[in-house]
Amino acid sequence: MKKPVILLILFATAVFISGCIFDGGGDKKSAASELIPKTGLPEGFTYLGVHESSVDIDGSSINSTEGVYKNSGDDIYIQVIESDRPEALLAQYKLQIKNRYKDDYNPFEEVSFNGHTATKAAEVTTIKGQTMPRYSIIWTSGSYMILVGSSSDPQVVMALATATGR
Repeated sequence: MKKPVILLILFATAVFISGCIFDGGGDKKSAASELIPKTGLPEGFTYLGVHESSVDIDGSSINSTEGVYKNSGDDIYIQVIESDRPEALLAQYKLQIKNRYKDDYNPFEEVSFNGHTATKAAEVTTIKGQTMPRYSIIWTSGSYMILVGSSSDPQVVMALATATGR
C-alpha cells in the first residue's frame, strides 16, 4: 500500500516542479518573437529562423530574441529586447555607437516608417580591406527595443524594418 502512495507523491512532485520551472518562460519568448516577421517579407528576403541571443550594451550582455534573414547572400537580423525602460536602453545603445567615433561624425539620421520615427545608424567598418558603412535601424515599441541590421544597403535594412509592422 505504501508503494502506490509514494509513487503518487513522486509523480505529483515532478508535475509541480516542472510547472514551476517551465510555466513562465514560454510567454516571454513568444511575445518577443511575435514582433519578428516570418511571412509577408519584402522581395529578396528569406526567413531562416528565430533564436535567443544577446546584445552588448555598455559592457552588459542583454538577452534578446533574434530573427535571422538572408538577402542577396547577406545575413540580416532583427533583435527584440524586452525592457522596463526601452527608451533609456535605446539612448544607452546610441551613446555606445556615438562613442566609437570622433565628435565631428554623427552616425545617426531620423527616419519614418509604419507611422513612427526611428533612428538609422551608419557605422563605418572595414570588410575585406574596404572601409564601408553598415546600416541599422533602431527604435522602441511598447516595452521593446527593436534593432534591425546590419547591411551595406540602407534600403535593405529599411525594407526589413518596415516588414515588422511596428
